[in-house]
Parts: sequence; C-alpha cells; structure tokens
Amino acid sequence: MSTDDRQRIEHFDLSGRKALVIGADNPAGSAIARAYGEAGADVALAVLRPDESVLAARKVQREIEAMGGHSSVYVMDVTLGKNVQVTTRQIVKEMGGLDVLVSAADLFLGKPIRKTTDVELLQVMTVNFFGQYYAVRSASAEMMKNHDGQGGGNIVLLTHVLGERGVQHSSAYSAAHGALQNFVRAVAQELAPHHISVNAIELGWMEWMHDRLDPDDEDAGRAVRFTIMKRAGTAEEVGPIAVWLAGTGAGYVTGQTFAVDGGLTQHL
Repeated sequence: MSTDDRQRIEHFDLSGRKALVIGADNPAGSAIARAYGEAGADVALAVLRPDESVLAARKVQREIEAMGGHSSVYVMDVTLGKNVQVTTRQIVKEMGGLDVLVSAADLFLGKPIRKTTDVELLQVMTVNFFGQYYAVRSASAEMMKNHDGQGGGNIVLLTHVLGERGVQHSSAYSAAHGALQNFVRAVAQELAPHHISVNAIELGWMEWMHDRLDPDDEDAGRAVRFTIMKRAGTAEEVGPIAVWLAGTGAGYVTGQTFAVDGGLTQHL
C-alpha cells in the first residue's frame, strides 16, 4: 500500500476515538452513529426521551457491536442545560473521554405565525437551538481536558436548509436553524484556540421528511422540485461527511456549514 493510500484511509479512521451522538434514534443521527462505529470509534448513543427512541438506539447499538465496536445508550433531555451537562459528564466518565460530539436532535414545526403558540415556539427553539448550545457547551468543556489540558476534539451539528432559506409556515423552525448556523460561526472562533473544530451539516429534502411538506402547497413543493438531483436524500448519505469532519482530513476546517441537499440551496 502506498503512502498516499494509507493517508486516505487514515483520514477516515476513527479507531480509538470516543464519540457522542445526540439524537441517535432519528435517521440522520443513527446513520452517523453507524458510520462512526464502522470507522472504529466507540459511540455513545443519546436519545431525547425514555420511550421507543431507546429501542431504536439499541438497534443501532447492536449494529455497531456487530461490527466489533463498543456502544452504549443514554437518555439525555436536551431541553434542560443541567441535564445535558450531567449526562455528558456521565458518558465521558464511562467512555474514558470524549473526542467527537454530534448533535442531531430535530423538532419540526410547520405552522402560520399567527397560529404558533408560545409553547410551540419555545419547544422548537429549545430542541433545535438551545439543546445544541447546551451540548456544545458541555462537550467542549470536557474536550478541553484532552491531551493534558491542551484540548482537542471535533463537533458536528445537524442543521437544515431552512436556516438560510425561507418558505411559508416555517418561521419558528427557520429562526431556530438560522440561530444555530450563526452559532457555529461564532463558537468555532472561541474553541479554535483549544484545538476544537465546530462544523455543521445542513440537510435538505430527505426521504424521511414526508410529514413536513404538503405536496399541494406551492411553496413547500419547491423543496422537491428545486432539488437539482431530483430526488430526496438518504440517511446513508449523511454518514460519510460526518466521518470526514471527525477525522484528520478536516484538520484545517472549522466554522463551516456543509450542505447535503442535492443542490437545493443553489436553486431555492
């Protein structure tokens, strides 16, 4: 094997790394978790509620362990900053460290602003923005302890194209993801001196999002018609870029948002 071949493989090798995936029960989170397990990482799977989400995460856990990896399942209420902090510390203690954080929690709301209640607005902002903020705050504090206090780690947040493009009835969801995308730019500058990268993956119209769009709605229909590849994205297409962002190949990449959207944002 040539030196170039070895380097290409090493850039996607996460052997020995400790990863936490929040939202591991949803399609994107579970695909990333499996991709990390396949790349050799130990993966902690966190779900938001102690319900059927735990069963979904345990299925992913079995798949990772079948590859020869190590995995565990936790419940993390991302709506409470203290809960995120305590659970993250527990995970770090049990895993023996933390090198990679993925936060893929997602709560969609499609509703006219005049009909959006205060409770709904708070829920959407909390899961899609506050929860991600809490996760980065807690995980980065642990990553700063790596390498005898020199720091080091990779943070990957999942966001949506509606954070930079608008359609009718998405004001709350769009606002949450718009805040998240600017958060990535700002916190990346703060964490760079600690050798921690922060990047985002921006999803477009994905195959599991059929409940979000009314095909008879002219504005919502643009998400389907304007995708350059003329198809929905799959969960498996999210995993590889998440592995790259957690590996050595992305060592000089931070503060960026990468669209996995079939070219949707180039048209919409």
